[in-house]
Amino acid sequence: MVRWAWRLFRREWRQQVLALGLLTLAAAAALFCVSAAYNVVPSSGARFGTATQRLTLDGADPRKLETDVAAIRAWFGAAELIGHRQVAIPGSVEALELRAQDPRGAYGHSMLALLEGRWPSAAGEVALTDAAAATLQIRVGGPLRLDGHDGRVVGLVENPLDLGDEFALVAPRHARPPQSVTILARASRQRAAALPAAVRAQWESRPECHATLICLTPGQSEQATAAAGVLGLTTVALLLVSLVAAAGFVVVAHRRLRQLGMLAAVGATERHLRLVLLANGAVVGAIAAVLGTAIAMASWITAAPALETAIGHRIDRFNLPWWLLGAGMLLAVVTATAAAWWPARAVARIPVTLALSARPPRPKPAHRSGLAAGLLITASVICLAAGIDAGRDRVNPPLVVVGTVAMVLGILLAGPLAIRALAAAGARAPVAVRLALRDLSRYQARSGAALAAISLGLAIPVAILVAASAAEHTADEGNLPDRQVLIRVGDAEPLIPERTPAQLSAMEAQVDRIAATLDGAAVIALDAAVNPADREGRNGAVVQPAVVAGRQVDENTVRDLGILYVATPELLGHVGIDPASVTPGTNVVTAHPGDLRYANVSDGGDEPIQRVQVVDLPAYTSSPTSFITPAGLRRAGWQPRRAGWLIEVGQPLTGAQVAAARDMAAAAGLTIEARNNQDELPAIRSAATAAGLLLALGILAMTIGLIRGEAVGDLRTLTATGATGRTRRTLTAATSGALALLGALLGTGGAYLALTAGYDNDLASLSRVPLPQLTVILAGLPLVAATGGWLLAGRQPPDLARQPLE
Repeated sequence: MVRWAWRLFRREWRQQVLALGLLTLAAAAALFCVSAAYNVVPSSGARFGTATQRLTLDGADPRKLETDVAAIRAWFGAAELIGHRQVAIPGSVEALELRAQDPRGAYGHSMLALLEGRWPSAAGEVALTDAAAATLQIRVGGPLRLDGHDGRVVGLVENPLDLGDEFALVAPRHARPPQSVTILARASRQRAAALPAAVRAQWESRPECHATLICLTPGQSEQATAAAGVLGLTTVALLLVSLVAAAGFVVVAHRRLRQLGMLAAVGATERHLRLVLLANGAVVGAIAAVLGTAIAMASWITAAPALETAIGHRIDRFNLPWWLLGAGMLLAVVTATAAAWWPARAVARIPVTLALSARPPRPKPAHRSGLAAGLLITASVICLAAGIDAGRDRVNPPLVVVGTVAMVLGILLAGPLAIRALAAAGARAPVAVRLALRDLSRYQARSGAALAAISLGLAIPVAILVAASAAEHTADEGNLPDRQVLIRVGDAEPLIPERTPAQLSAMEAQVDRIAATLDGAAVIALDAAVNPADREGRNGAVVQPAVVAGRQVDENTVRDLGILYVATPELLGHVGIDPASVTPGTNVVTAHPGDLRYANVSDGGDEPIQRVQVVDLPAYTSSPTSFITPAGLRRAGWQPRRAGWLIEVGQPLTGAQVAAARDMAAAAGLTIEARNNQDELPAIRSAATAAGLLLALGILAMTIGLIRGEAVGDLRTLTATGATGRTRRTLTAATSGALALLGALLGTGGAYLALTAGYDNDLASLSRVPLPQLTVILAGLPLVAATGGWLLAGRQPPDLARQPLE
């Protein structure tokens, strides 16, 4: 049977080029995306090298620094030191990091690569990154003056794991005293957590290193997870392709109907008949997997260098998840075989007399598939609702996968019922339209598979554009009101850089100048609560994390609710809270009810917040919504630290005003946040609509080609009885328009059912219906499909005498 299937494939391979091409492109796209996802994920080795622990020490006190370094080396046994010092760039407000690091260090050697010249080894020798050299307008061999000292550039270097890491490299033994020191070590989290309390250091562990002495290859865990996730998404795409391929296999099965009937007449069982078509599907899948892998590998090797700049790190083009690529190839074979299973099962059950006459089987009653579709769609909604907990930011992957597959199968089984319903509704239509609808109902196996492919192809972009509309903020939502500007001292919330009184005074003067450019602006100072013992060095500067309020979501998750600002009378009055209404003894006044905890505190972190008073405030995510009273500040032993200023004006801010304020703030080392207008959401909706239309039209074109190509005998008969080109055009237009209409309805309905399950705790978000885009899909797609079918059809079929013999 397998040998016969192979001979039939070689004989009729031209008729299967469409399915083979689809599966080849799908396999190539899947494997290329898996390779890209595996290498695009940034590696934690950019900060850790090959170490598992990274400690930061402040270098303000050289004696204390020396003592701490000796204690750390004694504690971990081996450690690598990297010194950091921020120096001003001559003639610029920007600063450059002087990094003292050994390029042959035990743990940090992977964080350095030499591009040109040589490594610095003597006093006054410096190696620059490419961006630093461009800023300083200097080449290798040129003189350089930094930090009041003359030197010479001896090389160009980079951090291959983070191309955005810009610095000037000097030899450690010739470097000036550092402002901060990074120490790389290799130990378990427990060992690092048990570091003697006398050592004042901020430490962090590699995310993939657990409480053991064994650490995975840098970034291996995240890379494999991302690649596996992409493979899971491409499985859905391959499922879509398999539905289109199934329609092609149905045509192949119908073309071989007489041959299979002869085979059954000489004693072949249903299992033998199924094996013929399943072997054909496996052959198509294997060829598609090999060709797709070759295309994917060639494309990846060609495109990888161009991706390095975009993703910010160097790529080893042959560092690929080979086991995942093998799984993708196997998936292509399984997909093709599964696509052939349905028509194989249907054809194997056709009686021998019907098979020999090449007549299609009588369609089964649609109410059975309709009942199964209803049960599957109901089960899908239940699984998706149980598997997605948006309130707690939790997802149960098995339930989501089961729910998604059940929804796809439900749409597949609902196709025949929808086709029969449309055929019944068109009983009084012109004869050509009735013929087209009757053919769809008569050959419902192939038309059902095509309809399912169109529906799934539209359901994905419809879900994207509906979700984008649901994510659009109303006037009282979002990050900030349109009349407010938040100015921060630092650029990485909630880290607050330490500033001298003179620096803060200069910043405040610049804030006042910004406010003076805005009509009726009110300026409110924002002080955040910080732990005085919680300090760390970052890029040569000392920063303090602000205390953050969090809500306990589950046993292991605390959701960040924002910085705890000091409840000054001015701030409380500005947000609409009467300071006299705050109950004496209250620690925190907040707009967030629930189990609240202090977060982002090194000692005593994640402790429950006691004595909380809940108030009613707008749900903006960046506006001050949680306040710690002076009494709560004293009880916790924390201190206020200037975090920024809030400016509010009487009229909504224009883009020009925000841009001008941003330029003025950047000159003083400040950062600005204004209302996010979500300009990307309309683009997402438009792109999703266009992608859905193109995908659906592509599937329609291939499906109509299969259906009308197989019906060429019927066209010959119609032409022989006097049918004109207009009739033939009407047949094709009605077929494509009907499939497009049903696919748009089923796809939109399936997308809304799935989103209803995901948004079960916030159904109001789905009330923002993207009417223009849905109108284009529901009305425009059938119109375009019917018009295209009318324009591209009408050619007279070959004469009856030219019909090939079986």
